[in-house]
Amino acid sequence: MDKSGTPTFSDILKNIFFLLIIVQLAPPIIQSIVKQYKHFVEPRTKVGVLPITGVIYNSESYCKKLRKFFEAKDIKAILIKMECPGGASGTSQTIFNELNALKKENPKPVIVLVENICASGGYNIACACDYIIAPGSAIIGSIGATLPYLFNVKELLEQVKVKYTPIKAGTFKNATNPFVEMTPQETALLQGVADDAYDQFMLEVSQKRKLSLVSAKEWADGKIFTGRQAKKLGLIDELGCLENAIQALKKKAMFEGKIEWVYPPTKMSFWNLFSTDAGYDPESSMYTSLATKIGTYLGQRYAPKAIT
Repeated sequence: MDKSGTPTFSDILKNIFFLLIIVQLAPPIIQSIVKQYKHFVEPRTKVGVLPITGVIYNSESYCKKLRKFFEAKDIKAILIKMECPGGASGTSQTIFNELNALKKENPKPVIVLVENICASGGYNIACACDYIIAPGSAIIGSIGATLPYLFNVKELLEQVKVKYTPIKAGTFKNATNPFVEMTPQETALLQGVADDAYDQFMLEVSQKRKLSLVSAKEWADGKIFTGRQAKKLGLIDELGCLENAIQALKKKAMFEGKIEWVYPPTKMSFWNLFSTDAGYDPESSMYTSLATKIGTYLGQRYAPKAIT
């Protein structure tokens, strides 16, 4: 305030800022307190939710979140929401192996729920899980391997009179060089790499889905299927939606009653506090996380003694 006691523009801005903070924090705090009271009178089973979306090229984040879910004793099962067209074979196989290892250390049922697509590397990951559910028109499969971006621009360089002189050490070092012609030996080498990756993929699917490798041309070979076709082939377990996944979780984790969905924490920027963008799960945002902690403390501190 100035000397006359009138609020300055700076004071008004500060008040508006703190008011916005309070408006954003109040609802989650209230919701969290209500949740705490509900937990005392109506216990809920916690289920971890991991969305796997888009093309995947890095396993670190997914493996870290899965490890936390498996190690958390209060989380009884895991739901993977799969919307993945594929990605790097090494990444998907790493997550596949991580799931197998975590399930041995801390056995918990893992259910995959597909809405639109679960293909290639995404399907590789799904195979490591206990149950796959998808709607009849979803895209499933694409069990195969490819080495993308192997193009050649040698003739284009010659047309514009650009001369390229490669220097290499190692017979096959230029196998993927787009500026030189690929030799038959190099082509055979790369084909062998793709074939071996494909064989590993098929073997993992065969073992996990209990499918015969003799009939692999029917369910593999890079083919894609609708959910209904995939169900007939044994690539998925059930046609359905979230409600089907809930029933499968209850059956495999052996619990009744309602579920408390637990999402991985989402990193939020400061300005996201005031955003109405629905591109993230509001239950895992930064301000909600803070509000939940406050609400949890208040709920436990002032919960009726007869209930606690």
